[in-house]
Amino acid sequence: MLIVVSGPDRVGKSTLIENMCSQIEGEVFVQHHSELPRNQEHILDVYREAFDTWDLSGCDHAIFDRAWPCTYILEQLRNRNTGFLDEIVDFEMWLTRTGKNVVHVGQFRPWSWSAPKHLFEVDRDLSDKPQWARRAEYLSRMQEHEQYSNLLVDFYDRITMFPSIQLTDTPDANELLRKIMEVL
Repeated sequence: MLIVVSGPDRVGKSTLIENMCSQIEGEVFVQHHSELPRNQEHILDVYREAFDTWDLSGCDHAIFDRAWPCTYILEQLRNRNTGFLDEIVDFEMWLTRTGKNVVHVGQFRPWSWSAPKHLFEVDRDLSDKPQWARRAEYLSRMQEHEQYSNLLVDFYDRITMFPSIQLTDTPDANELLRKIMEVL
């Protein structure tokens, strides 16, 4: 089974993944995906490679911390393109043909939950910048948080062929794993 955990920055995805890993029997292949390399033949090759690495690992279960939903959304928000929808559809068709069970878990939080974490990073990373520049970065992150959340719900509702579970808190890991098995 492949669990793909997605959500805006600083909403607790890593904590959620750690909690799930502690409750899944056996070793779990965990792969964090961040900024995509721009030198690959196809935009989603990094996820095919991660899938193949998981397959070779012998682990029964994998959790991808961000993956193609993130690519689809952040390409739209940060690179101002269409998110490579055709490639997303092709990738999911390929993934379905592998016969592996796949489920999306969306971690959502209100901006007020994430805002202090963002403010800390902005102050740390832009400490030498004037207040207006720090404010601009903070507002940019606030806007991305809202847009990312909306686009992720749209992805789950309209685009992906895999089931999804949408969370607004960090549930008990065993309860979440039960829900995942129910939707598969």
